[in-house]
Amino acid sequence: MSSNSLDLSSDTPDIEVGLPSNPFVTDLLADNPWREKMPSQSMYRQGFGKAGKAAKIQVNSHAVQTWPQKPVYQYDVLIGSGAEKRGLIKAVWMSKAVQSKLGPGFIFDGNKIGWSPNDFKQELRINVNLDEERGERPRPNHDNIHKVRIVKAKNEKINMATIQAYLDGKIDFDNSVLEAINFLDHLLRETPSKKLINLRRSYFARTGEPQDRSLLGGGIEAMKGVYQSLRMAEGKRLVINVDISNSCFWHETRFDQLAYLISGETDQNRFMASAIARDGGEAPLTRALKRLNKNQFVVRHRGQTNANKTYIVDKISRFDAKSYKFNVKDKATGKEEKMSCFDYFKKKYNVHIDKWQLPLIETTKKGVLFPMELAHMCGGQRYPFKLNETQTANMIKFAVSRPPVRRQGIQKGLELLDWANDPMLKGYGLKIDKEMLKTNARILDPPEVLFAKGSTAKPAYSGRWDLRGKVFLLPNQAPLKSWGICVLSAGGDRRGTVSLDQVEAFKKNFMALYKGHGGRVENPNPPVVGGVADIGEALNKTFQATGNQVQMRPQMLLVILPNRSAEAYNRVKRNCDCRFGVMSQCVQASNVQKNAPQYCSNVLMKFNCKLGGTTSALKSKNVYFTEPTMIIGADVSHAAPGLEQASMAAMTVSLDKTCSRYGAAIESNGHRVEMITSDNVDSMLRPLVDWWMKNVGGGRLPKHVYYFRDGVSEGQYGPLLKNEVADMKRLFADLGQHHPDNNVKMTVVVAEKRHHIRFFPPQGAAADKNGNPLPGTIVDHDVTHPFENDVYLCSHVAIQGTARPTHYHMLMDEANVPSDKFQALLYDHCYQYQRATTPVSLFPAVYYAHLASKRGESHIDMAANKKVQIAEERRRTGREARGQSDEVKSQTEWPKLQPFELKNQMGFGMWYI
Repeated sequence: MSSNSLDLSSDTPDIEVGLPSNPFVTDLLADNPWREKMPSQSMYRQGFGKAGKAAKIQVNSHAVQTWPQKPVYQYDVLIGSGAEKRGLIKAVWMSKAVQSKLGPGFIFDGNKIGWSPNDFKQELRINVNLDEERGERPRPNHDNIHKVRIVKAKNEKINMATIQAYLDGKIDFDNSVLEAINFLDHLLRETPSKKLINLRRSYFARTGEPQDRSLLGGGIEAMKGVYQSLRMAEGKRLVINVDISNSCFWHETRFDQLAYLISGETDQNRFMASAIARDGGEAPLTRALKRLNKNQFVVRHRGQTNANKTYIVDKISRFDAKSYKFNVKDKATGKEEKMSCFDYFKKKYNVHIDKWQLPLIETTKKGVLFPMELAHMCGGQRYPFKLNETQTANMIKFAVSRPPVRRQGIQKGLELLDWANDPMLKGYGLKIDKEMLKTNARILDPPEVLFAKGSTAKPAYSGRWDLRGKVFLLPNQAPLKSWGICVLSAGGDRRGTVSLDQVEAFKKNFMALYKGHGGRVENPNPPVVGGVADIGEALNKTFQATGNQVQMRPQMLLVILPNRSAEAYNRVKRNCDCRFGVMSQCVQASNVQKNAPQYCSNVLMKFNCKLGGTTSALKSKNVYFTEPTMIIGADVSHAAPGLEQASMAAMTVSLDKTCSRYGAAIESNGHRVEMITSDNVDSMLRPLVDWWMKNVGGGRLPKHVYYFRDGVSEGQYGPLLKNEVADMKRLFADLGQHHPDNNVKMTVVVAEKRHHIRFFPPQGAAADKNGNPLPGTIVDHDVTHPFENDVYLCSHVAIQGTARPTHYHMLMDEANVPSDKFQALLYDHCYQYQRATTPVSLFPAVYYAHLASKRGESHIDMAANKKVQIAEERRRTGREARGQSDEVKSQTEWPKLQPFELKNQMGFGMWYI
C-alpha cells in the first residue's frame, strides 16, 4: 500500500460476542415494581369510529343462531396411566367396549376431558382388549389390555347460560365462560375430525378433487381444506369464522420413490450412489431422509390383505438389504440361520428387492425393518418442516386465489362441514346460519403523500403512485462521496455474470436518477471491484478501495449479487454490518443487466434512507401528535420447525417528529421464546431512546409512546403487559429520573396478520377490479371483540389473491386516544413506508421490526451457534435413548448476536431495509 493511501484495516477490530456489562441490565432480572401496576387484561372499547364512507360488505363469518342452553356434564377421562401416546389413546377410546358404554353425545378432547348431556351418577371403569377389538390372537407375553376411567370433573356442570350473560354485559369473563366456549369449540370439531384429516381447526378431505391438491416437489403435496373457528363477537353474538386452509403433507407413495424426490437428485445412478456410506460414516442419503422419522407407513409384500396394518418409522437404518442380517428359525428343522434381509424376502415371500442398496426403514417395533420399495407412506401426514425456495414458490401459486375463487372454496368447505346434517350439532341444538355475515364497514379517506417536489395529490382509493418527477422529501444527510461497487463472482453461472460495460451503464443511470430524486452526489464514479472468488475478501477489497479513493471512511457499498442465494446475501450483510460498519445495498445481476429506470428508482428509496434521507411523509389534515410522540415497533421471529436456532427479537424506534424514519436493534431471544427478555428490552431500546431524547426531544422523553407489537396471541396479552411493557416503563423511569415532569403515557397495540378474517365487498364502489376491498376499508362491528378495542383494517392493494386485513387490538391506552384519531393513524401511516409507492398492509413500525428480525440471521455468531446446536443434538439424542418425548423445549442459553461495528453508528439509521 502506498504511503498516501488510507489504511482502514485498523478500524475493523475483532468481533466480540455479547455486550459490555451493564449493572442496570443485570438489575432488570430482579423484580420490576412496574409489573404490579400493569393491567392484567385488555382495555374495553371507548367508542366506535365514525369517519369514512359507509359500505356494506360481507365477512367470512357465520352467525350462530342457537346454542345449547341446558347444562352439560364434564368428566375427567384417564386412559391407562395417562402417559400413553395419542395414537393408543385414540384406539382405546374408539373401541366398541368404550363407545357402547357411553351412548350418543359423549365428546372427548383426545386428552383428559370429556363432555356429555348425560349425568353418569357412578364412575365408569372399562377394560379394553385391543387384540380382541382388532380380531387378532393375543401375543405371548404381551398384555394389550388397557383401563379406562371416567369420573365427573370437579366442576361437574358447565352452565351454557354464562355465554349469553357475558355477551349481555351482566358478568365478567371468567372460568365458567371459558369452559362453555371450550365445550362449544370441541362440539364443533367432533364430527369433522372423525371423517376428515384434522390439523387443529383445519380439515382436509382424504380424497379431494384434483384442483385441491398439488405436488410441490421433494415428495411434498399441498392440499386445500377448510378452516372453522368459534368466537364471541360484538353485537352480542357467537360467530363461526370459515375460510380456506392450505397445508403441506407427505406425498402418498412408495418410500424408494419418496427418497428419490427428497434427495434432489435428477439421475438414478447418482441417487443410488448417495445411499453408500463413505469412510465408515453416514451415507448422504441417510442424512437427507431423517425427516421421515415418526411417519406411518404400510407394507404390501403380502398383497392387500395386510395393507391396513401400519408401522411407524423410528429411523432410517445405516444398513441396506444385503448387509443387514438376522437370525431366522426354520420351522421344519427348528434350526436358526443368519440371513440377510434381501434373502429373507426372496425365500419367504418370493419378493426380489431391486434397490437393495437403499437403507432399510427401522420401525418402532424392535427388530422390525423393511426395504424401502415395499413400504408405502400413509396419506394425510403433515409435512412440518420449512419449504425450500422452489417448494415455497409452488405453494404460493397453489394457495393464492382471487376473492371470487376464494368464496367458491369457502362454499365447498361449508359443504364438507355440512353443519345442517352434523349429528352432534343437532343433538346439542347448535344451529349456524349458512349465509355470510353482512357488516357495516367504512372506507377511510387516503392521506396525501408529501415529497419535496412533485405531485402531492391524493392517490385516491387506488392506493398507488409512482416516483416519476418526484424529489425525495429529505436527501441523504451527507453528500455521497465515499462509496464503492462490489461485483460478486458468479462462478460458472453465466446468468449471474455482468460485464464492466453493464456495471458502468447501471452506475451512470443509477446516479442520474438519484440526482433527479434530489440525492446529493459528490462522487459519481466510485471504484468497481470484481473477480474475487471469496465474498469476504471481495468486500474487504471494495471497502479498502472505496476509502482510499477519497481518503474517507466508506458510506455505502453497492453489492451486485449473481443470484438469489440466501447464504451469499447473509455473508454480505454480516461483513458489512459487523465487520466493516458500512451501509450496504444489494442488487441482482439480472436487474443490473436490464437497467430499468423504475427498478433503479425503487432501489434508490432504500439507498437514500440508508444514507439518512427520507422518501416521503404524510400531508394530512389529521393531527396525530399534539405532543412529543414516539412510536416503537417490535417483533420476534422464530426458526422454522425442526431447526435448532435462536429466536430473533427486534425493536424499532421512530427517529423524527413525523415518525417517518426508524432506527432498529436486534438480538437473539432464546429458543422459541415469544416474550422479549428484560435485558433485551433494555439493551435494544436504551441507545435508541437516548438518541431520540438528544436529537428529537430536546433532552426529554416523549410525552406519548405508541407500542406496536407483532405476532402475539390472545393468551399472551397479559404477559405482554406484565413483562415487555413493564420493562419499558422501568426504562423510561430510569432515563427520565432527572426530569420531575417525566410522565410517559403509553398506548399498546398488538398487530396480527395470522388470522382467517376476509372481506368480500359487493362489486361497485367498495371493491377494486379483482373484487378485493379498497384500501382504507375498516371493520369494527360484528366480528370484532364483544367489548375490547379492536379493528380489522385493509390498508393495501392486494397484488395477487385475496387481501388479508390486519387485526389491531389495543391493550392499553393511557393517552385516551379517540377512536377516529387512532384508526386514521393506523391507516395513514401505511402510506409512509419508506421503500414503497403504495400503502402497505401492516403498520410501518411493525413492518420494519419484522425486516430487522429477519436480518438477525445475518448476525448469528456461527461458531458459537454451532456449539449450542451440538449440545442440543446431544440433549435430544439422550432423551430419545431414555424414551422421553422431545416436546420439552430446551432452556439452553443461546449466544448473543454479533454486534454492529460502531464507527459509522449504523444502528441509528435504516440499515435493515
